[in-house]
Formats: sequence, structure tokens, C-alpha cells
Amino acid sequence: MNFIDVCEKLLTDNPTSASVRRSRTDSLQAVEAEIRWEKAEALGRAGERLEQALNDLESVRRAIARIEDRLRDSHNLSEEASSLQKAHTDLTAQRAVLRTRARVMYEYLLIQREAVGVRNHLDVERCYRISERLQ
Repeated sequence: MNFIDVCEKLLTDNPTSASVRRSRTDSLQAVEAEIRWEKAEALGRAGERLEQALNDLESVRRAIARIEDRLRDSHNLSEEASSLQKAHTDLTAQRAVLRTRARVMYEYLLIQREAVGVRNHLDVERCYRISERLQ
């Protein structure tokens, strides 16, 4: 019997070796569970960031619509119209930035989904109405 055979025999005959293997298995399962948890948390955060970006975009859209309504009002004074035009210009620029941010957050969500093994993203489009909300 060579040295390796002796070591293997000692490990298999030793009652503590089973508990060591069990302990290693339990540790491995705990680490795997923690990794699954972290992936789920990252996926949730990606969804929350996308939802926030879309909500921010919608708020700016509503503000732009209110300004446009006021600009159509024939009773606006030229001074008010000028400040409304400036606000409209600023909000329009902000809307473009928010659209880009929402698109990036959408891509991040898809990446996170793929990281956990989800390859079909039609439900994301349906849930968040991405194409509709990014216009």
C-alpha cells in the first residue's frame, strides 16, 4: 500500500472525515444560497432603478405638457411666455437625458436577468411598457 492509499483509507475510515465533508457541503450550499440571494437583490435593484427612471421621465413629460398648455393660452403675457419657453427648453433637454438614462437602466435590467438565466425579456417589455414610455 502506497502513501496515497494509506491517506485515503484513513480519510474514509475516519468518522470525522464524513463530518468534514458534510461541513464542506453545508458551507458550499450556504455560499451558493448567498450568491443566489445577491443575484436576486441585484435584479430587484435593477428593476427599481428602471422604474424610477421611467417615473422621472413621466414627471418631466407632464411638466412639459402643462407648460405647452399654458403657452397656448392666449392670455399669457410676453414676460410669462418667455419664462415658460425657457422652462420648456430646459425640460425638453432634461427629458432627453432621462430617456437615455431609462434606456441604460432597461439594458442593465436585461443584463441582470441574463445573469440569473432568464433569456426571454418580453415580460419586461409588457410590465414596464418600455417602447411606449421611452417616447
